[in-house]
Amino acid sequence: MLRAFLAARTGFVCRPHVAPGSKSGINRCVGISSTSRPTSPIRINLHNARAWVETIAPSLQTFLTLEKHLLVPLRFTVPYGDTKWPEKTWGYPLGLYCKNLRALKQQGKSLPFFAVDDLEALDFPWDMRQRKWDVLVLPSLKRYSELNGHCEVPAKYVVPTGDDAWPKLLWGFKLGQTVMSVKYAGTYKAQREGAQEELEEIGFSMKGWRIRMWEAKIFPALEAFKREFGHCNVNFNFVVPDSDEWPKATRGLRLGATVANIRCRGNYDDMTARDKDKLEAIGFTWSPEDDRWTYKIMPAFETFQQVYRSGWVPVDFVVPDEEPWPEASRGLRLGNTFMKVRHTGAYSSYVERDRERLDQLGVDFNADITSVQALKAEYL
Repeated sequence: MLRAFLAARTGFVCRPHVAPGSKSGINRCVGISSTSRPTSPIRINLHNARAWVETIAPSLQTFLTLEKHLLVPLRFTVPYGDTKWPEKTWGYPLGLYCKNLRALKQQGKSLPFFAVDDLEALDFPWDMRQRKWDVLVLPSLKRYSELNGHCEVPAKYVVPTGDDAWPKLLWGFKLGQTVMSVKYAGTYKAQREGAQEELEEIGFSMKGWRIRMWEAKIFPALEAFKREFGHCNVNFNFVVPDSDEWPKATRGLRLGATVANIRCRGNYDDMTARDKDKLEAIGFTWSPEDDRWTYKIMPAFETFQQVYRSGWVPVDFVVPDEEPWPEASRGLRLGNTFMKVRHTGAYSSYVERDRERLDQLGVDFNADITSVQALKAEYL
């Protein structure tokens, strides 16, 4: 009798019961609702050898074959009438059995001797949290990072079912919800601390959203902008293009609008204060008007004086695209700018700031008509 039992137990692992065309996915079995017949509740007996051989072991093997893991949900019951499962397993509360079996081990009690070898062969998960981390959470984070170039997972993100870019095992996994639990509820704390280096490599951070946004997207985008254009004066309408010259995590970012809010509303003020030296190193422009006056208009006035020996700029004068004119000033409608300053008071704060230098150049925005006529004649 004992020999017959042992033979049956040993052979079970090699006899999976699977129907053709079955699909796999993390939530498929989680959502199965048993079409339960009106029967009395099945009693769970951890030490019943017959139940193990005829029902429990085949249930575990079938679950593993279908789902590629043994993370059996607590409420999972083998569905009645499902031909993918052996008939003797229909209606068995497999999730509750697994919970009770783990509790037995955690209490330091002996496991059923007839199940030990099979459980080892199945690689039964005694630590559900660690197994979920190893099988679902960390692989999902790594794949998300590979596909998106960052690990900023939206709170409602669910791994898409049927998407071949993802392993089937992960389909339907609520990654966004899990990430929120990791960050704000301390879930998987031990696992997270143990995988710190791996998480850093894929850009997963426990820092607040603003800090992550600044470090993963905004500042890298500013650095790339400087490399691409040679300056860091970002215009309002600029959106990071989807091209290899830009970090993957930054693509699609409305960098111009973000910079405008940094300048005018003080957004990310703690980050800009912390990284003040880095911003200076890439020439971040806090005031476009200041930048335009300092690096385009004033150098153009200085060169105009050198070329024409005059401080009066005709309204139709445009800085030519040639030497000795500064590259930053070329194409500037300097005459138009001169008249705006003269008639509308544009750049008034900068005019006052650079009053001494403007006087040295002979630039007088308030010159009377007689002086203007003389200056015009001199230019012509």
